[in-house]
Amino acid sequence: MARRIGQLFDKVAGKAFASHGGPLMAELARVWDALCPEIAAFARPDAVRRTGPGPAVLKLKVAPARALEVQMMEPVLLERINGHFGGAVIGGIKLVQAGVPAVREEEGKGARPEPDAALLAALRHGLEQVRDAELRAALSRMAEGIARKVAAARLENDSTVKR
Repeated sequence: MARRIGQLFDKVAGKAFASHGGPLMAELARVWDALCPEIAAFARPDAVRRTGPGPAVLKLKVAPARALEVQMMEPVLLERINGHFGGAVIGGIKLVQAGVPAVREEEGKGARPEPDAALLAALRHGLEQVRDAELRAALSRMAEGIARKVAAARLENDSTVKR
């Protein structure tokens, strides 16, 4: 039974994985921060699509305020990406304006901003009445994440205003 479920999962997940670019997309997502550090905070690869026998098209999610900047960098990005893969693998980039997290906390990569201290203190103050230690610890971690996101958004807004 477990083997049949595994095979079914592979069949379904394999189609989803392939529809977003498969191993090419996985490798690109893995090395994105190193290949494109100047835009990694506001532009992320979303999918790689093949439309024919030639090079693929990279679908890139970009924060709306930064789309023009990324568009101007397209030749440089293509050169870096294709240089990493050793050939003309990606022939173009399609930009999709969407919200992009400023900090990738799930992988622990990149510079993580310090949490907003005042907000974190206020959120944790409200947790003093929670009796369950595990619940209090989980809520405290969530409060820290919220305070980090607020700090990251503030940094992003400050850098956008200065441009």
